[in-house]
Amino acid sequence: MIPPAKWTCRNHCPYCFVSLHLDDKIPGDRKSNCKWKMFPIEYIIANWGIKITFKCEKCGHIHKNKSAEDDDIIKLDEIAKKYKELLS
Repeated sequence: MIPPAKWTCRNHCPYCFVSLHLDDKIPGDRKSNCKWKMFPIEYIIANWGIKITFKCEKCGHIHKNKSAEDDDIIKLDEIAKKYKELLS
């Protein structure tokens, strides 16, 4: 069970950071035909927070999303490196 984020929309698990490929061209449109797992492959830290880049395991689609306040950020670096290697 994934709790809702307090200040933003959550599109990923706050513990393992896995997401689902639900959106197509517009965030929230839920028009993707893929519906497969998306994994974090990198992230950037800026003044406004952390933005995570996800890659779909099935079709290769790339999507970016902000981290949520309660994400387990300490694990993100290790998880992103692991999936980037597996998906390249």
